[in-house]
Amino acid sequence: MTEQKIGAQLDELGLTVDLEDGDRVTEAVVTITTTFEDYGGYMHHKPVHVPTPELKPVPYPVERRIITVVEANQVISDEQRQRVCSWLEANGIDPKFVSLEGSITVHSRALNGKQGAYQIRYTEYCRDEDGHKFMDIGSDGALTVQRRVVQKVPLGEDLAVPLP
Repeated sequence: MTEQKIGAQLDELGLTVDLEDGDRVTEAVVTITTTFEDYGGYMHHKPVHVPTPELKPVPYPVERRIITVVEANQVISDEQRQRVCSWLEANGIDPKFVSLEGSITVHSRALNGKQGAYQIRYTEYCRDEDGHKFMDIGSDGALTVQRRVVQKVPLGEDLAVPLP
């Protein structure tokens, strides 16, 4: 008799166990039914020990922060529109090609209380060399693409909107 590993064979049999969130299998005893020459027999497999995974501490927890400047399809005042357009231009983005059907957000990371790696993410119209928008075949709108650029100039506070 030769000893063989049955892990893949058990997987092929579809052995599954329902576990609650956070629970895991540390030991399993499996009963295998085999056929010996024309008659059935039972054989018990040795308990299978699943090693406990080694915990690795997170050396530098990083927070991801997203600030929504303008939500998709948000109605804003002319004053706010001018403020956002000036900020986009200061960051090298032509506002006339920014679609307000998508949101404009600023993504950053914070590490030990220090924030950095600011990126502006927005939806831009696809266009040709002359600046004409491409139409999206099969829809009524223009073709758009998601863009992101490194923020060079931060967006200042809106004095017209009082903060709580």
